[in-house]
Amino acid sequence: MAEQEKQSNMITRQPVVVIMGHVDHGKSSLLEAIREGFVITAKESGGITQHIGVYEVIVPLQKEMSSRASQQAGEGPRPEILRAKGAQDDIGARITFIDTPGHEAFSAMRSRGAYLADIAILVIDASEGMKPQTKEALGCIKKAGIPFIVAFSKIDKPGADSEKVKRELSNEDITVESWGGKIVSCEVSAKTKQGIGELLEAIILVAEMEELKADLTLPCSGIIIESSMDAKKGPSATLLVKQGALREGDIIATERVLGKVRGLADFQGNPAKEILPGQPSRVLGFSEPPAVGEVFKVFSDKEAAQKHLKTFIRECPKQQVIETKQGVKILNIILKTDVLGSCEAVVNVLSNLPQDKVILRFLKNETGDINTSDILLAENGKARIFGFRVKADEKINYFAEQKKIKVKTFDIIYELAQEVRKAMTSVLSSEMKRTALGKFKAMIIFKQDKDIQIVGGRVLDGQITKNTKAEVVRDDEVLGTGRVKNMQKDKKDIGKAEKGQEIALLFQSETAVQENDILMVFSEEMAKGVL
Repeated sequence: MAEQEKQSNMITRQPVVVIMGHVDHGKSSLLEAIREGFVITAKESGGITQHIGVYEVIVPLQKEMSSRASQQAGEGPRPEILRAKGAQDDIGARITFIDTPGHEAFSAMRSRGAYLADIAILVIDASEGMKPQTKEALGCIKKAGIPFIVAFSKIDKPGADSEKVKRELSNEDITVESWGGKIVSCEVSAKTKQGIGELLEAIILVAEMEELKADLTLPCSGIIIESSMDAKKGPSATLLVKQGALREGDIIATERVLGKVRGLADFQGNPAKEILPGQPSRVLGFSEPPAVGEVFKVFSDKEAAQKHLKTFIRECPKQQVIETKQGVKILNIILKTDVLGSCEAVVNVLSNLPQDKVILRFLKNETGDINTSDILLAENGKARIFGFRVKADEKINYFAEQKKIKVKTFDIIYELAQEVRKAMTSVLSSEMKRTALGKFKAMIIFKQDKDIQIVGGRVLDGQITKNTKAEVVRDDEVLGTGRVKNMQKDKKDIGKAEKGQEIALLFQSETAVQENDILMVFSEEMAKGVL
């Protein structure tokens, strides 16, 4: 009886779908095509390229969708598609899309995106095929253990060959339905809208097979997708509800942050009274921005929420606790980003820079615009300030110039990483670089006068030129150094001598050369340290 009652509380919820794949393979264009052709009302939340964007779309039902798909693709009428059995309203079936960034810098976000989602769409350019990031995205999907659909994008391009890509997928143990496997695939074009209807149909069908359920009687819980600090409104967060219903006034907490929902909006920013499972929402009321990826729960009162809070020490970059070894230098930096998701991604990229000679130490990495306290901390800690998608106003820039603090801001992560790499290189001391040139064996000593000697012999290896240095080696021991001032062959001056040639050297050294000594000839130049 209890089991039957439990089942009666369950509702079919809308699927959460993640778009994944290689950069420039058409993920964002695909979402744009869905918005233009099949979404009744939709609005981007957070931006496509550099953030996790969240979209709730409404797929028209049956005839309306079939007709619209045919018109968009330039085709004739096609059969009615199967109507979704759940997560519907009087308009159509609802789907939540999460758009993960395509750049490799956001691999951590892509991984999280897979865990957030019920279904993944792996987008592959039909004219380019599998790329390293495609395989990386596929690995994230496999690790998350969620069903996925392969979308062969840009099918309208010359050279598009989905069959070739299917062969490449088979090498990764992925077999699509048309090849006798179980993975659904679609050919799509964001430009012509071809296949967009079939893709949405496939999502609905896969969601039906997964039987996605949620219990509205349970306390609300879900996942933090993004968070930020608004100068006027305070901390805010984008949430994805997984169970229960979220309402204004609810006491909400993660592992380390609690608050009271004092502002609740849907993904478009419209005020909402209630957010149901599978739906994204924007929430005001946290005491501080929660960490991206944290699980949130709703509690009956503040006391219960405080009991839930665990002792939490924010995970710092591994470079902040440093045991330096001799010769290793440290570059202190302050990192400011627009949102926590970006902060995590940037730290992840910078942590992967080579640090055997220069170690990065984060004095601070947090969200918000660059301010006076950042400048003062940089002055005291001899640090450089880097910002990602944040601002430093004229007063802050002037203050930084007065304090001789370097402040640089970026909108693209790899450009920020390149600048940090340059900064790391700049702290390395210039060092003398030695290049071995040749080996000379002394066979006869013609003259020795103070520090000037004329030595005859043979070039055993390499090449010898004038005005280069040489070590005097006897019985494998270096006795001293000198300089090759001049060289002669057949009593004529020469500029260089090759292996096998017999020549005479005018050698300047305080070490007296003897027969059978070896002169190891080399050049030196000042070179900037390299990471």
